[in-house]
Amino acid sequence: MDIMTLIGFLLGAAVVAWGAVSSGVGDKLFNAHGMIIVLGGTLAAIFINTSYKRFLAGLRALADTFASPKIPSVEEAVRTLVGMAETAQKQGGIMALTSTDPSFAGGFLKRAVSVAMISAESRETRAILEEEIRRRRLDVQEDSNLYRTAGVLSPMFGLIGTLFGIIQTLSNISDPTAIGRSMAVAITSALFGIGFSNMFCVPVANKIRLRAMEETLVLQLILEGVIDIMSGKTPHLIEMHLRGYQPTDSAGAKAK
Repeated sequence: MDIMTLIGFLLGAAVVAWGAVSSGVGDKLFNAHGMIIVLGGTLAAIFINTSYKRFLAGLRALADTFASPKIPSVEEAVRTLVGMAETAQKQGGIMALTSTDPSFAGGFLKRAVSVAMISAESRETRAILEEEIRRRRLDVQEDSNLYRTAGVLSPMFGLIGTLFGIIQTLSNISDPTAIGRSMAVAITSALFGIGFSNMFCVPVANKIRLRAMEETLVLQLILEGVIDIMSGKTPHLIEMHLRGYQPTDSAGAKAK
């Protein structure tokens, strides 16, 4: 479970609930008119904007934001690759790594070793694996764009709900009691659109993007480590090379 995502959503809900109660508009805040226009309209626009396959991938990406990252940490990846380098040095090179963990980094480590064994040429291995990393990054970027698009569209549908409310207000302008209800519908529709965008869509899009950046860093580290092993570098030299991928604060702490 990703505790930061969970805390963020709970804190956002608590802030909105407190705002509604403290301002005395809790009973007027939620109306089906605004919810249906914002949520239904945004969902309809997303259906038009994307494919069925990409939509399902986006839902899986949303679920993944609540789960712990599947990709190993930089420190874990460095330790694993240094251990592999020691094995390769003792047992005759890259061909000694046939028993590589097939689940590490979503199978990318095993894939990298297999490509290295088959190609036996570092430049070709790099080209193949860099293309795979690029494709992974593009897939995740599309997942992020799904929610970023929803974040752009939902306030617009809130505005549409507001316009409906204003039209209703003008049509009942001779009835003071109806004007208040109509204006409440108009304003809460805009509130739903803005709130849904800023409390859900944009944060989810950014969380997916952050996970993609972290994954790309680790995959690139694995690529460099496998290339170094292919080149016959010593485990100590490989470790020095890969430590450069650690975040600055981690590297500074380690140096101390």
